[in-house]
Amino acid sequence: MTFTEGQEANQHWWQRNPMTYDWQGTLAPEPESPEWFQEVDRRFLDSAYYARGADGAPFGRYLRAGDVAGKDVLEVGCGMGTHAAMLAKAGARLTAIDLTQQAVQTTRRRFELFNLQGRIENGDAEQLRFTDDAFDMVWSWGVIHHSNSMEKCLSEITRVLRPGGRLCLMVYYRPSLVYYLHNGLIRGVLMGKLLSRSLTEIYTAASDGFYARVVNKAELRALLFSDYEQIKLSVVGLKGELFPIPRFRFKEWLEEITPDRLASAVLSRYGSMIVVEAVKK
Repeated sequence: MTFTEGQEANQHWWQRNPMTYDWQGTLAPEPESPEWFQEVDRRFLDSAYYARGADGAPFGRYLRAGDVAGKDVLEVGCGMGTHAAMLAKAGARLTAIDLTQQAVQTTRRRFELFNLQGRIENGDAEQLRFTDDAFDMVWSWGVIHHSNSMEKCLSEITRVLRPGGRLCLMVYYRPSLVYYLHNGLIRGVLMGKLLSRSLTEIYTAASDGFYARVVNKAELRALLFSDYEQIKLSVVGLKGELFPIPRFRFKEWLEEITPDRLASAVLSRYGSMIVVEAVKK
């Protein structure tokens, strides 16, 4: 497919840097083996304590089976397929897209290995190749803030979502420890990077992706207000955000001993991510 110049650079970045949660090169199983997928999922889901349901189900806070079973669901940005698999297992009639062919191939391999049903294809969220009102739900976790235009992505998502359809979306949150403490104070002031670049540039360079947009609640509500109702915003974050030190074993130990409730008390206000749950008017 054809990308805009900005999205082509973005596509190349993610093709070179797939999201496998292997920050330190310790992902041992054979790539795309059942064990490899299980370890990728474990790393991601263990860190997502904030998304567990009341019964402890991974992502049960946001991904409720009753909302997706038998529904036409679009996932924007499937990555290695963790959420795609969860949606398929919950009974969704799933279509999942990703900007990179590698992610598409990897997710298709996952679905083949674990006997899951879904349509997985290459696609650009800025120009979705679906008709208007095609889906009952759109799910996108940590994706459109990495786009050339987050606004175009949201406009396209809204176009393909049916009236009464549900949106679940996570993007990066600006008033966070990561933005102001990790990047503004430590990298920007103490390391002197603000002498030569803006805070936004410092943040982007330290984040995943060719782009890394951030929004606050007011900006997000302004983008959603005209097309959505029952808008619910929740701020969340990873435990590592509490400790602005390099990620070695000591930091991992600190994360392990930090109670979920304590982390949530801080990160529900100053976490790096904001989750949107909304219904299209």
